[in-house]
Amino acid sequence: MTFKWWPFRRLVQLSVLLLIASPLFGLEFFSGNLSAGNLLGLEFADPLSFLQATLAARLFVPAFLGGAAAIAIFYFLTGGRSFCGWVCPVYLATELSDKLRLRLKTGERNFALTGNRWSLLAVLLVSPLVSLPVFEIVSPIGALSRAVTFKAWQPLALLAAILMVEVLVARRLWCRSLCPVGGFYAHLGRFSPLKVRLDRMCCNGCGECSRVCPVEEVLHPALRGEAARVTAGDCTRCLACIDICQPNALGIGYATVKRQKP
Repeated sequence: MTFKWWPFRRLVQLSVLLLIASPLFGLEFFSGNLSAGNLLGLEFADPLSFLQATLAARLFVPAFLGGAAAIAIFYFLTGGRSFCGWVCPVYLATELSDKLRLRLKTGERNFALTGNRWSLLAVLLVSPLVSLPVFEIVSPIGALSRAVTFKAWQPLALLAAILMVEVLVARRLWCRSLCPVGGFYAHLGRFSPLKVRLDRMCCNGCGECSRVCPVEEVLHPALRGEAARVTAGDCTRCLACIDICQPNALGIGYATVKRQKP
């Protein structure tokens, strides 16, 4: 039986949702949301949220620096956008809506992956101008957390609009091209030592990995033989490519793959 990553990834994604909802059940080991919170007495902050708050308030808060630095180091070691592929509840929602898009055969347009860099830059520039962490106000990640925490439907309007556009117009538009959090972690992912790797000697060129990858462009250099690893920071580390690869040409690790004899 071939090992598959997707059950473990789905378990982590659902566990995050349960963690966010835990206060509803009277549990007190977690408070806050994915932007900033307290887990088992440990303060943490999303690095982008910390940057926004620091720029908006023009005030450095040392209390959150350690938590933000720890989160940044963790995602650097796990591939940067592993936050997207394994933790973010919006990514989970867009994954499920993409199945509907495939059934309807709609929304096949793709936008450039670099859009999230521009949205990241806009967030960092506008936050100090308006003295507000602007993305935290409109973030669908925060909206989903508020909806779960307060059992309210109104915050989900933005997420519903995103999913509708993705189903009808452009696939995975938010996570691929617009989310500034994805843009931030893409920079970490570019330099992360943990990479998806390809053994060209085993690859049969079937293209299944590109078909299931939400950001298939990141695979192209390796598939063309230009690199042994996926070096682009946009890889979400969802590992769907590894799960579907029949000849086991794809893997993940901290070292480059060794060439095998045909």
